[in-house]
Amino acid sequence: MRLLRSALRRVHSLFQKDASNIELGEELRFHLESLIERNIARGMSPELARITAKAEFGSTSQAIEATYESRGTALVEDLAQDVRYGFRSLRRQPAFTFATVLMLALGIGACTAIFSLVNAVLLRSLPYGDSSRLVYLFTPNPDIKGLPGPEVFGPSDADFFDIRAASRSYDSITFFNQKIYSLNAGDQAQRVGAAKIDSSFFHTLEVEPIIGSDFKAQDEEPGSNHVVIIGYPLWQSLFAGAANILDRSITLDEQTYKIVGVMPKDFGYPHKSELAYGNGSIETTQIWIPSSLTPQEKADRDQSSANALARLKPSVTPQEAQSELKSVMARLNRLHHGEFAEGWTGMVKSFPEYVLGPVRPLMFLLLGTVGFVLLIACGNAANLLLARAANRQHELGVRAALGARRGRILRQMLTESLLLGCSAGLVGVGLAYLFVQGLLKLNPGNIPHMASTSLDLRALSFAVLISLITSFAFGILPSISASRINLTEVVSSAGARGLVASRRRLRSTLVTAQVAIVVILLVGAGLFLRSYMNLLSVQTGFSPSTIAVNVAVTPRYETPQKLQAFYTTLLERVEIQHGIDSVGLVNFLPLTDSESLTTLTVDGDLGVDHPLVEERAITSGYLPAMQTPLIRGRNFTPDEDFPAPHPVVIVNETFAKRFFAGKDAIGQHVRKAAAAPWSTVVGVAQDIRNEGLETVAVPQIYDPFFDGNQPPNGVYLALGSTLPNETVLKTVHAVLRSIDPGIALSDVHVMSDLATQSTAPRRFQTMVLTLFSAIALFLAVAGVYGLLAYSVRQRTSEIGLRMALGSTRIGIARLILREGLSLLITGLCIGMAVAIGSARLVRSFLYEVPALDPVTFVIVPALLLVSTVAACLIPTVRAASTDPMAALRHE
Repeated sequence: MRLLRSALRRVHSLFQKDASNIELGEELRFHLESLIERNIARGMSPELARITAKAEFGSTSQAIEATYESRGTALVEDLAQDVRYGFRSLRRQPAFTFATVLMLALGIGACTAIFSLVNAVLLRSLPYGDSSRLVYLFTPNPDIKGLPGPEVFGPSDADFFDIRAASRSYDSITFFNQKIYSLNAGDQAQRVGAAKIDSSFFHTLEVEPIIGSDFKAQDEEPGSNHVVIIGYPLWQSLFAGAANILDRSITLDEQTYKIVGVMPKDFGYPHKSELAYGNGSIETTQIWIPSSLTPQEKADRDQSSANALARLKPSVTPQEAQSELKSVMARLNRLHHGEFAEGWTGMVKSFPEYVLGPVRPLMFLLLGTVGFVLLIACGNAANLLLARAANRQHELGVRAALGARRGRILRQMLTESLLLGCSAGLVGVGLAYLFVQGLLKLNPGNIPHMASTSLDLRALSFAVLISLITSFAFGILPSISASRINLTEVVSSAGARGLVASRRRLRSTLVTAQVAIVVILLVGAGLFLRSYMNLLSVQTGFSPSTIAVNVAVTPRYETPQKLQAFYTTLLERVEIQHGIDSVGLVNFLPLTDSESLTTLTVDGDLGVDHPLVEERAITSGYLPAMQTPLIRGRNFTPDEDFPAPHPVVIVNETFAKRFFAGKDAIGQHVRKAAAAPWSTVVGVAQDIRNEGLETVAVPQIYDPFFDGNQPPNGVYLALGSTLPNETVLKTVHAVLRSIDPGIALSDVHVMSDLATQSTAPRRFQTMVLTLFSAIALFLAVAGVYGLLAYSVRQRTSEIGLRMALGSTRIGIARLILREGLSLLITGLCIGMAVAIGSARLVRSFLYEVPALDPVTFVIVPALLLVSTVAACLIPTVRAASTDPMAALRHE
């Protein structure tokens, strides 16, 4: 209670100082009068009694001040005085204040923006319950050659149910498949991404609908009521957030589904960026439908298209679960012997690590880059403060001579640094917002949850923290230096200002460090830029002007005959349209993260058992529409699009080189199953980068489109035309509506856009690093300029003396230029040494560029040399044009 009363009294005295002083003064005068009366009572005269009492009592004003200090309010008042004085001081030098705040704001803004990105991607909790216990299950087969990675294989349907029954490591386990549906909205049809799931899907993720309920086990039974759960965005866009949504239905692929739930706003799993291997057309899932597998599908061990997800029991590790999965798969291998059934094993990967692991190095790289930018900004601010402190030596010396303690002066200087840092923080938050908007525009699509990047409370708190740390970082050295005042030197110099040697060395050291840091950043940016340029020069194997649209038929085309009739009619009607040069069909379009793999047998003893290759089903017009050249042989004829007694295939260059090395591929034979007839190779096509421009071309075969038991029911129409894209699309849309108005066109692509999208991840890395490296270069050049400009101003008398003693203007210019270049050379040597030593750290980010790329390591020094000479130009010209007589009179 006493502490509370004391605290309240101190707060009251802080804001009511005048009233408190009056009250205290009256109390002190009362005690003084009492002492005088006692002295008179002892026999003193009134005058002597007053003099004696005052001598004994002391100064009333000092007593008041001592009492005020004892209450702890003097420090707060001094700080308030420091803040007011700091504002006035900074306002008197607007150029200095503006330059310092701008430089610091660039660093703080860059750091805050990248932290916001890291926060959204790595730090913010995933929208699933305890995601650390979620794991992906894979069943790779090392015996099958040619795989891009074991993760491409999820368990088959039959394997999944056996794994679920035999496993003891999981609280729950689920599987799902991605699918695209045609959603009828009014008189238009639109394509939406969906997931076919089992009833434990949401339970495994520990996510519940915000409206309605989860699926029930009976919803999975074939022939059960058609129900669906929709996503929050679809609820808003299609139903305007209607409260009676559970009374509504939607039509998917001409089948009516009753809506039984709506998922939370931030839920859209499975996302494209969170899957190992899925349908590239689905960015975010909007619809969830029960799987409804038939008994035959549940017994199928040939297809491995499902994604298996499980939640570990609290006491089980992923390694323990993987051991169990391998044991289960080994048992299944023994029980189910088929042509390719043996060799399957198990792999368990942590969901957060699998999703976030690939992007974590990039996030750390970006954080390191902006951290360097902030260091350079702090170095510049420290240099400006050192120069300012040198100019204030006379002022600070006078304050010290009048009794100001060193600690008081140090506190004043740090207060001014804090004001600059806080001002820069406010401006930096504004710049961070602009940087974040730029990052979102560059979103490459492969960084999970990047779209949710924002300046939330955590990011703003980081900005406040970094502003405070920055204020101390750039202000401590100048403040300590300024507080070291030699009164004798100040008085003897009569206020002359100048830098002592130690301060000059400190400023030069800071600039040298900035140059070294910017060398490291520029080398990194140069390597990334070279990688990006190499990627842009990759031969894609197709024409960038080709247009491709997805055509997915509805269930009414349930037989192969109906599908064949529809596609044939579509091709015939489109290819006769004016301006359409070529048209073809393909089941999987390049660069859409979707593919078909098949095992086959190659005629001849090649030492390769059942290699795994990519497979595309195409019509005879596909390669001409894509403008993919044939290296050897011929294209399919229109008649060969259909089943023929002598099947034919086309292979790509990589296939021919790998399996027919030293032979002519034309006339060779392959087959996909032991009972299948041999297919004759009739052509060798140029390689197409199907999976991405950075992935190497893999062996691929092209099959005739209709030469199978069941033509694909979701295909791409490739169109070659010289007409404007809008005209071509209108033409195709009109033809399609004339055939069947219920079929929608979706995934409209110009192949150049797909190629651009494929390079988006590297473009994002390159542009962000280049931007922040350019900011670092600007700050470093500004630092060199600032140091030289200040040096010229401080050495005016020296320059005048040199010129009076016979130095030429060229000699003076050489003197200043030498000073700037010496900083460059020292910083360049240090930076290049560090860059060479650390280049291996970015090797995994590079594409077709060595970590010690000679071009980059030549261009960076040249760029810095040009920039430094430009920074030296104005101070050098100013020094060379100095009037000797005026300079000699300069103090």
